[in-house]
Amino acid sequence: MRINRFPKMAALQKFRALKLGYPEEEAEAIGIAEAVKYAIFKRLAHSERKYREAERKKFTERYKDLDWEKYSVFKLAALDGKPFVAGKVYTPFDYKREIFIKWGDEVGQQIEQWAKRIIENVPEKILRDEQKFFKLVWVPHRDDPIIDESTD
Repeated sequence: MRINRFPKMAALQKFRALKLGYPEEEAEAIGIAEAVKYAIFKRLAHSERKYREAERKKFTERYKDLDWEKYSVFKLAALDGKPFVAGKVYTPFDYKREIFIKWGDEVGQQIEQWAKRIIENVPEKILRDEQKFFKLVWVPHRDDPIIDESTD
């Protein structure tokens, strides 16, 4: 079984948020929101700046209370204290659905163990820098196998 990149990104971002001091439920919401944000980047090939500008313009009129400070290290907006991407608020349930419901408990645990092992050794300076995190953590590990594929 091959695990695609989306749940890997969500788990890495969850453990990044945990290491930066966010509580677990909030870290799960951040993890899934970050994975969605990166999927949008890939699909639209927009720069982070263009994304933020478009997100602000598109949603500022509809959502007057977007907070760009709460999750500034992730460059995510917050609405009512929760991560907000592309018109949707993300919660810990969204993370659990993608990691554990979709892939099952055993594989979900393996995805999280993989992410936790990687994040343990990443300095905080890199965790706080979106570009360095992407280049130095995500890119080298995004195609790592999560489970022993020879037994499938």
